[in-house]
Amino acid sequence: MELKMEAARERKSVAELVRERVSHGRKKKKKKSVDEMMKEMDKIAKDMKGQNPGLNLSKALIEMRYEQ
Repeated sequence: MELKMEAARERKSVAELVRERVSHGRKKKKKKSVDEMMKEMDKIAKDMKGQNPGLNLSKALIEMRYEQ
């Protein structure tokens, strides 16, 4: 009943009020540019290299792929 009263006051539909309240907590995704994604991937690759010194992950992944 409260939603109906609020909707009438604001001249909105009840469904619109519910959508606003539900989506209020969610963050909208923004599109990343290619440069931002490449920087992020380089950072991840650098971290992986630091965690696994002396191991070529690309070579290991290619070998694992062809083993199957």
